[in-house]
Amino acid sequence: MQIYRLVLLTLGIGLLGLTACSSGDNDGGITDYGPTTTAAATTPSAAPTAKCGVDLTAPVIGAAIATLPVDPITKVPWSTDPAGFEGTFDPCVTLSAVIITVEGATGSSPNQVLLFHRGEFVGTGTRESLGFTSLDPGHTTDDTVGVVYKTPGSCNACPDGTLTPVQFHWDGRQVQTIGTPPR
Repeated sequence: MQIYRLVLLTLGIGLLGLTACSSGDNDGGITDYGPTTTAAATTPSAAPTAKCGVDLTAPVIGAAIATLPVDPITKVPWSTDPAGFEGTFDPCVTLSAVIITVEGATGSSPNQVLLFHRGEFVGTGTRESLGFTSLDPGHTTDDTVGVVYKTPGSCNACPDGTLTPVQFHWDGRQVQTIGTPPR
């Protein structure tokens, strides 16, 4: 009898996990995420059966990158190699992000923050690509992604640069930018 109860409990927990990971509340058509564009918001969403957890190899990331124009500063395409990504992409999280860079990047190469609502690409953090971009885990929650942009000081690697913290928050309908990214 104890084994039967354990099996039922395990099955119930498994079904609960599948339900929590569904993307049924996705309302699409996101049009306002601060300074970002909306052209890329039509990328196919993650499959409803996607597994929960950080996955920087998810096909939806590559599909999102394919919608972006070549970086206008370097004229170099965006890298699709997950080994160069920094991110929290999780199809079960309200808002997650992946920071990408250009092919053959160096430390000062342009980056772009890709934002995903429950696994669906909803746009970029800024219209322009910026270098020295990193995630800010201390300011990241289920519905908010913290990012720090560094503006170099006297040199690219010098510690006298300016750090600009910004958050991207899912307000239930769209991404709102909290703070002002550098320009």
